[in-house]
Amino acid sequence: MATKTKLILTTAFVASALSAQGGGAGAATGNPAAPSQADIAVKQRSTLTPQEMVKQGSEYFKGMNEILKRISGLQDQSKRQKDIIRLNCVTDKLVQTKVNITIADQAMASLQESIARADEGGRTHEFTRLTIVNQKVTVLGAEAENCIGEDLSFVGATRVDVEIDPNLPTIDVTLPGQPTIDITDRPPAASPKG
Repeated sequence: MATKTKLILTTAFVASALSAQGGGAGAATGNPAAPSQADIAVKQRSTLTPQEMVKQGSEYFKGMNEILKRISGLQDQSKRQKDIIRLNCVTDKLVQTKVNITIADQAMASLQESIARADEGGRTHEFTRLTIVNQKVTVLGAEAENCIGEDLSFVGATRVDVEIDPNLPTIDVTLPGQPTIDITDRPPAASPKG
């Protein structure tokens, strides 16, 4: 019984491996196998040339430095307003941005070294690091804006108009009035005097 189970499992495994490779029963008879429903291939190669990677990296640096300047400006604004909560929040984002720019600087240097060595894997790795750090800095810039509370969709101060219906009663129903108990009539005695 155990041998039959092992044989069935092995046959199922080999058959699934052959069909995954496109070498199933259809391939043996000359008929092409049915197309796969999912493409699970992972593409490892970048579509950018080394020169384009360096150019894109330079553009990333330009954008990251603009974000750094904006966050520094927000920090100065918080200092002028003496708002310690906003200042702490913006300062945290500023420190994280500086650290990420340092990482991006190291990735850019490694990218250029990988290009000089003609190391395609290394250059792709460093460009990916550079791209991820750029995305992190962009997010930190948005978070710094949120620290200040400024929203790009702000259109002006809010105004509320209230209309009161003139037919409403003028008495305040939330304040209870005086009790209306008649105390002129005394209740009868509970027990006779005797």
